[in-house]
Amino acid sequence: MTSAFSSGDSIAENQAGASGKVERIGLEYVWGPDQLRRCQAWIEQRQLQRIALQLPDEALCHSVRIASDLQELPVGQKLLVFVLGDTSYGSCCVDEIAASHANADGIIHFGHACLSKVVRIPTLHIFYRYPVQADDLVHALSEKFEDRSSAFSIFYDVAYEHALMQLKERLSECFPNAWIAQLAQADEKPDVLCWKIPPERIVSEHPAVYVGQHNLSFFNSSVAIAAQGWYLLDVKVGKRKIEQNDELQEAKWMKRRNYAILRCRDATSLGIVVGTLSFEGYLEVVDRLQRLAKARGVRTYLFSVGKVNVAKLANFSDIECFVLVGCPENDIFLSRDFYRPLLSVFEAEIALNPGWRTPGTEIKYTTNFLDVLPSGRLYRDDRGHEHEQEETDVSLITGKIRYIPRLDEEQALAPATSQEVALKGRNEVASISSADTFANRSWQGLEQRLGQDAPAVIEEGRSGLPIKYENYP
Repeated sequence: MTSAFSSGDSIAENQAGASGKVERIGLEYVWGPDQLRRCQAWIEQRQLQRIALQLPDEALCHSVRIASDLQELPVGQKLLVFVLGDTSYGSCCVDEIAASHANADGIIHFGHACLSKVVRIPTLHIFYRYPVQADDLVHALSEKFEDRSSAFSIFYDVAYEHALMQLKERLSECFPNAWIAQLAQADEKPDVLCWKIPPERIVSEHPAVYVGQHNLSFFNSSVAIAAQGWYLLDVKVGKRKIEQNDELQEAKWMKRRNYAILRCRDATSLGIVVGTLSFEGYLEVVDRLQRLAKARGVRTYLFSVGKVNVAKLANFSDIECFVLVGCPENDIFLSRDFYRPLLSVFEAEIALNPGWRTPGTEIKYTTNFLDVLPSGRLYRDDRGHEHEQEETDVSLITGKIRYIPRLDEEQALAPATSQEVALKGRNEVASISSADTFANRSWQGLEQRLGQDAPAVIEEGRSGLPIKYENYP
């Protein structure tokens, strides 16, 4: 059982094992002449001078070699290349915060990536290049799809993009109706997660095969993209057999998430945990969550943290529910150690937005918070329902009746603030501040109190063994 005040960072890093030991990756999978030429073309095109290199822990041993090769590039003015030693969030996320501290005008991100769009600094992704044996891949697909004319889709971990693109022609010859998914380019808007799916391709009508490991990338794709069954082919460990996804395990996980949604509907206070300051659209999502919560009479508290863990959120036990705005590839939603429900943005959207309670609405899960914005694929308009909410609702967890305030259109659309006025009865009003919840605590944390306390006298401390100090008073 995890201690209440001791918990490791739980932002998922697909490359690191649970034991904390980092297994180094070979240089040939990280760096080579092709990657160097690609970096050179990108630097020359954007005329960059200060380059930040972000590598995961297992590839940091190659940072000196990579930095030396880049500094020797003939790109006009000499480049200043430096390595980011630690990341503010997960290693799959581009760390604009650390790069901004060094005034970097470009970031080269190595290894696995969640491909979330960044907003400030130009970024180039250099994926790992894991090999794929063509004969093994064709043999595994042939065992599953004996009829070579069968239609199916192939998705993959980003580390296998290079290999599958090279095998695209052979796969097309063996399976004419197979389709290999394409990653969205830097200047393109993805359709689902990081994938570009053409309109003529209806993925839901055919099976889907994922080439990679059973990690969060596979999980996110399988729950966000509807298909007639998901299959996993882990070529890294030498498996030649396609395994079907455990739908029963996924159903159990969805039941736990539905329970968290019901807890969010019962909550009177909501903590919005901002786990990123770089992703495109995170400010719009925070504003939307605050407005949806206000429409239900729920007070919101805003927290900006780096890597989320149990100990950090346990400091705010007064808050009944938390929602995380951050990287889609994190495993905190799989954890049961948190003392209060921790929801994704999509789960909070279902709990707070009355537009999702329309009968017959089909809900497909997503871990990408951009999907709930007006430009997203799962957007539901809430403005036509806010002033039409029922006055009461029954909780499916407590069985009690919960009150939902009626708001007119102006109140529902007004920006959320920390100061609100609530009616108490007998024409009395009370000023409610979200900050009062923590201001009235007897202990509020460490304070500097600069200029308020007299300087302390320096005294000699104790010395010797704890069983018998030499200067014990």
